[in-house]
Amino acid sequence: MTETVARFYAGRVRDRFTAWQPKRRQLTITGPSPTDSTVTLRCPRISDAPAWRQLRLQNQAVIEPFWTSSNTCWEQRHTETVWIRECLHSRAVTTAGHALPMVIEVDGRFAGQCNFEWIDMHNGTAEVGIWVDSAHGRSGIGITAATLILEHGFAELGLHRISAPISITNVAAKRLVTRIGLIYEGTMSGYLDVGGRRTDHELWAITADRFARIRDAEQRNCR
Repeated sequence: MTETVARFYAGRVRDRFTAWQPKRRQLTITGPSPTDSTVTLRCPRISDAPAWRQLRLQNQAVIEPFWTSSNTCWEQRHTETVWIRECLHSRAVTTAGHALPMVIEVDGRFAGQCNFEWIDMHNGTAEVGIWVDSAHGRSGIGITAATLILEHGFAELGLHRISAPISITNVAAKRLVTRIGLIYEGTMSGYLDVGGRRTDHELWAITADRFARIRDAEQRNCR
């Protein structure tokens, strides 16, 4: 009996992992923003290096305070070599099923990144993170991108719960996750070292059931 159960469990895990594999590099998710721009999520490319570097340097003031601390200056953290290394790492973790790093494009132009981290297919959980060029502030681009990746996580990957740790001072991020339905669950003291210091983070999360109810309500309101 035990052996039969073990074979069944191993088969379930293998089937879910196999279903993940073919989508990794071809995956493209597209949807319209509130301003009718086309928002696309796709896998990172080596050729994204110049656009990535330019936007990260331009947006240093709004990204660095909430980004992982480092002794290396911001400019040195955003060289072509660093991007190539990040791309290769992205391919490895995506292939392994541990993460899903995506680039955000707006009408075909690089505009940010939206990622799943710490994917746990057994428990159906993951963390989501996003940054968007501040030039698109209040345009709905971030909301559209985050909604697209949540929809993929719940509908295609079969996740049950997606969470987001957010610095207590990151008002823009908290505004975004509230708009897409995440709920505040508590504050984690000294959770991450970002912007040069250990910082408290709020835990926000959404379940598949809640996301489905929100999407159903939106569709009814559009009829």
